[in-house]
Parts: sequence; C-alpha cells; structure tokens
Amino acid sequence: MEVYKKIRNLRKQINYSQQMFADRIDVSRSVLSQIEINKLKPSIDIIAKIAKEFNIHISYFFEAEKEPYTDLSSSNTQELQEPVSEYNKGQCSSCNHLQVVNEIQQDVINSLEKTISTQFQLIELLEKKIEHINKETTDKIKD
Repeated sequence: MEVYKKIRNLRKQINYSQQMFADRIDVSRSVLSQIEINKLKPSIDIIAKIAKEFNIHISYFFEAEKEPYTDLSSSNTQELQEPVSEYNKGQCSSCNHLQVVNEIQQDVINSLEKTISTQFQLIELLEKKIEHINKETTDKIKD
C-alpha cells in the first residue's frame, strides 16, 4: 500500500477528521488533503511527525501490508531492516521521494565540503601573506 493510502487509512481508523489530524501533525488541512489523494508527496518530516504523534514506528509507512499498531518490541530485527534494505537498493516504490531527499542532502553536504575546503585554502593563503608581511616588516625594522 502506498504511503498516502496508509496515512489516509490511519486517519480514518482513529476516526479523526482531516482538520483534527492535520492539527496534530502541524500541517494545514489542505496539505493533508493533497497528501491523501496523492497530489502531494509527504516529506520525511511529516511522516516522522505522524509516526511520533500516533506512536507508530516510521517503518510502517514503507513496509508491505502491516498493522500500524503492532508491538515493535517483539518484532524481528530483519522485518524492520527489509524496508531500509529495499530503500538502499532503490527498490522501494514508496521510498522514491526519500531517495530524492537523500540525494539533495548529499549534494548539500558535498557543496559544504567544497566550501569548507575553499575556506581553508583561503586561510592558508592569508596566513602566508601575513607571514610575508611580518617578515617584510621585521626586515624593515632591522634596517
């Protein structure tokens, strides 16, 4: 079952109106409505809020047919790892938006690393320039 259907089914299962559910996860009713009809993909933040607010393990949204309120303390670790493994292999159809988020995050990290590297290079150049100026100043004072 797709993520949007699981969200809609969860809301209906707990007998919440769209407004009540949206208020609990801190989104507008129109955003929730668009998610429930698959016009808007929920962000990982929204999915995490739903999981936290309704005490559901986040993996529920990415697993095959499972009940949202299962006792996860007795779950097999392998069961919880399967969605992650599928996602990492790019095989989880409902995880495609998460892959995009990961790619964006990786791009941001790469950009930050390049920026930091450039900043270190600039610092090294400035240190060399300062050292050169100090040497010149010292030489002038000696003369």
